[in-house]
Amino acid sequence: MTSHPLSDNAASGVADMDREHALELQIVRELQAALRASDGAIATELVARLEDFTNAHFLAEQLLMRLHAYPGYAAHQAEHDRLIAELRELAARVAQGLTGDPAEEVERLERWLLAHMASEDHVLAEYLKAPAAVPPAAR
Repeated sequence: MTSHPLSDNAASGVADMDREHALELQIVRELQAALRASDGAIATELVARLEDFTNAHFLAEQLLMRLHAYPGYAAHQAEHDRLIAELRELAARVAQGLTGDPAEEVERLERWLLAHMASEDHVLAEYLKAPAAVPPAAR
């Protein structure tokens, strides 16, 4: 799996975060392709991989927020929780054989991720890059 570069408005400038975002979007795009090809087995695997990867990525972000006493932690975590709930619902629907247009659902998810990266994650990245965000032990 290769990662796609992030658009300028989604790139945070924090290398690890941007790499994880690119990988997350790659899985989303592979899931879209599997759904369009009506490949239920691959789609089921990819939605599970997306949920696992997104969970790990969100936990890493939340750890950074807590480590650096990020003031927007609660709101940011609430957004993460909402997306994970949506992913679980999507996984259940894919496993049951979705009705409607699942590719459109995943496109909506991709748009949400890009908007989250360009807004909330960008604000977090700017906070993390500020000198005051460096933990006292690391100074």
